[in-house]
Amino acid sequence: MGRTVVVDFSPLDTPTRHSGIGRYLKNLGLGFSRLGRGVGGIGDFRLLALLSFRLPGKPVITEDFGEVASWGWLDRPSQSDRHAWAYSRRVGLCGAMAYVGADVVHLGDPNATPLSLPFLRCRRVVTCHDLIPYRFPGRYLGPKDGYEFFGKRIIERRYLGADHVVAVSDSTRLDLTGILGVADSRVSVVHNGMDLSSWGSVDPGDDAATYETYRLERMRYVLYVGDLDWRKNAEGMIGGFARAAREDRDLGLVIVGPPVLGKQVDSVNRIASAEGVSGRVRVLGFVGDRELRALYRGALAHLIVSRFEGFGYTVVEAMASGCPVITTSCGSLAEVAGDAAVMVDPDDVGGIGRAIRRLSVDQEYRAGLVERGRGRALEFSCEKQAMAMVDVFRGML
Repeated sequence: MGRTVVVDFSPLDTPTRHSGIGRYLKNLGLGFSRLGRGVGGIGDFRLLALLSFRLPGKPVITEDFGEVASWGWLDRPSQSDRHAWAYSRRVGLCGAMAYVGADVVHLGDPNATPLSLPFLRCRRVVTCHDLIPYRFPGRYLGPKDGYEFFGKRIIERRYLGADHVVAVSDSTRLDLTGILGVADSRVSVVHNGMDLSSWGSVDPGDDAATYETYRLERMRYVLYVGDLDWRKNAEGMIGGFARAAREDRDLGLVIVGPPVLGKQVDSVNRIASAEGVSGRVRVLGFVGDRELRALYRGALAHLIVSRFEGFGYTVVEAMASGCPVITTSCGSLAEVAGDAAVMVDPDDVGGIGRAIRRLSVDQEYRAGLVERGRGRALEFSCEKQAMAMVDVFRGML
C-alpha cells in the first residue's frame, strides 16, 4: 500500500491536551480507532498517527489507533510546553513527513505553520476551528501574535497556503470563504464529534460523590463550562442568572473552566458582586470528564451565551448528558443546537433570566428539550467525524 496519510497528534504532548483543540484531537483519534479497515473503513490507504517529535531525534509514529485512543501515552506529564512544540513543528515537520513518506499530513491544531513549506513534499490539510482572532484582532492578537498586522498575515498564510481546509462548522466555512477568500472548493465542513458512549443521562452510581466533593448536594444550579474571555460573555451570563436568581433564592451558577483561569476569576467575582449574587456564583476551575458528566446531569441547564463560537462542544456534551441548553445564535451555536435548545440574545440579560426561570418552573418544557437534545447529540459522534475526515483524505490522495 503506497499511499500514506499522517495525522498530527503531537499537540496532545503539551498542555493543549486540556483545551478544546485537545478534545478535538482525542475524539478524532478515538473515531479512527473504531473505523477499522475494509469496506467503509480505511483499507485503501495507510493512516498513521504522529504522537510527538522533538529535535533532534526521530518522530514517534504509530498506526495503532487503539493505542492512540487509549491515551496511555498521556498518563505522564506533558513532555514539552507549547513553545517547544511549536518550534519542533515549524522546523521538524518537513523531515518527519519525509521520514515516513507521507502523501498527506493533517494538522488538527492549525497553529505553528511549518517554516519549510516549499520543501514539504506532501499535501497539507489544516483544520480551522474558528477565525475569532482575525475577526476581533484588538482583543485576541497581542505582542506574541504579532499584533493585528502580522497576526492577520500569519493566519492568512496558515489557511490560504494549505492544500485543503477542514472547517468544524458551516459558520467557520463562511468565514474562511467570505473573510479570508479561501476558495469554496478547498474547504470541507466536518463537524466535531465526541464519544457518545461515555456521555449519558443515567447516573452510573458515583454522581453523588461528585456533588459532595464540590458541595453541590443541596444546590439547584445552572452550569457554564469553558474559558471566560470576552467572547464568552460573562457579563450577560451572570447578569441573566442574577435576574433569575432574584425570583429563585435557591438557584446557583456553577462555572467550570480550564486549569488556569487567572484574572478571569477576579472579573467574574466583580461582575457577580455588582449584580448582587457573589455568594451564589461558584468557580470550580478544571474538573475531569467523569465529574463534568455528573455536573451536567445535575444541572438545571447548561448556559452558554457566547458572542461567537467556532463550534460549541459543550452544547453537544450537555445534550448527550440530558441537560437542556440555553444558548445564542452567534457563530455556530444555533447550527450545532438545531431545534433542541433555548435561543436568546447574548446582550438581553432579561431574556437570559426568563429562559433560566422557565426551565426552572416548566417541567414539561424542560423534558421536551432534554428529549430533543438527546436526539440532536447523535449527529455528532466521533465515528461520523472520523469517516468524514477519511473522505477528505481520499479526496487529497
